[in-house]
Amino acid sequence: VGVLWAAVHAAVPHLWPSVTRVSGLEDGPLGRGLLVGEGVLTPGGRAEAPCVSGSMHSCRDTLADLGATAFYRDLHPVSHYWPLQLVATGILLAVAGLLTYAAFRVLRRTTGTARG
Repeated sequence: VGVLWAAVHAAVPHLWPSVTRVSGLEDGPLGRGLLVGEGVLTPGGRAEAPCVSGSMHSCRDTLADLGATAFYRDLHPVSHYWPLQLVATGILLAVAGLLTYAAFRVLRRTTGTARG
C-alpha cells in the first residue's frame, strides 16, 4: 500500500499539463501551486537556476555568466487540484479492479471444484 501511495504521489505532477510562469531576474521565480520544475531561461533554452534571486549581487553575476534572461517555473495552479485528483483516483481504481480480477482468478484456480 505504501509503495502504491508513493508511486501515485510521484506521478501526480505528470498526469496533467503544467503551466509555465516566466518572471524577471530581479523578481525570482514566481507562481504558487504544485511545483513541477524551475530554472532560468537562456538564449540556448532552459537551464537549472544556480540561485533564485537576481537582486543579490553574487547571484546577479552568476546569472549574467549564464546569459540568463528570465526565471521560469512549471507548476500546477490551484485550479488543477481536482482534475489531478480525479485522474489519480481513476488510475487507482483501475489498478484495484485489475488486482481484484487477478485475485479471483487465482482463487478460482486454486479452490475451484471439478465441473461435472
